[in-house]
Amino acid sequence: MAELGKDCHIKLTHSAVSGGDPCGFILESGSASSPGPVFSIQRVVDHEGQVSIRVFFDVLAADGLVNPDGSLHVEGRGEIYQAITAFLTCLDGIAVETPVGIFSNVGAEGHSATELHYGGLSIISCQLNNVGPYFSPADPDRYYASLWDGSLSWAEAYWR
Repeated sequence: MAELGKDCHIKLTHSAVSGGDPCGFILESGSASSPGPVFSIQRVVDHEGQVSIRVFFDVLAADGLVNPDGSLHVEGRGEIYQAITAFLTCLDGIAVETPVGIFSNVGAEGHSATELHYGGLSIISCQLNNVGPYFSPADPDRYYASLWDGSLSWAEAYWR
């Protein structure tokens, strides 16, 4: 399984992609004044107090990418591109694991990506939107243990 900070910066999970296993992605780094991978959350509150979010991140797709721990990324450009575009067909049910937790039940509804393709590199700028009530980021260990037949009781688990 992909591990944040070791072989990826962000993980996406959906039951229809990669057998439901999390897929890790390398993100474009920030500027010199703000080093490291960048993902952002845009919150919108409507006149009734309903919160919606948009999750933004830029996936790098290239051969020979370097993981956060300095090792060589296993997947090549074609595999990375195929994986991210598979997620971009999912209208809901995507879980996005970030260093601050998991944003659940987002989807690629509406504008979902802008792709920049260079000779040896593609940058896929992604936008995912929540598709139901907004919940604060979930603890990853508790989220993954919250499967229907998981180890947590109904009261301890996230309903997903």
